[in-house]
Amino acid sequence: MNSNGLKVEIRSATKSGPVKAYADVRIEVPNGELTICGFSIIQKDGKPCFVGFPSKPGNIQGKYFPIFEAEGQIREAICKAVLEAYGQTGTRQ
Repeated sequence: MNSNGLKVEIRSATKSGPVKAYADVRIEVPNGELTICGFSIIQKDGKPCFVGFPSKPGNIQGKYFPIFEAEGQIREAICKAVLEAYGQTGTRQ
């Protein structure tokens, strides 16, 4: 999917659970492209899906740390593009 300079690739999760799929986002910039891999589409307790940004586990069990952070309109645009792409896969629950 291509939305506002963002291209999203969706991969289905291989295990059952709250993570329904994964996404990679390619952002077009004037001098090239930036690809960010490892977004998660998460759905808990029948609530609407939301986007989890890429993170890595820390030294404490169950504690994760962000790989990068985004704030403001770019964060909103990424989340919107990922959820729209996921909705178009036909696997949305």
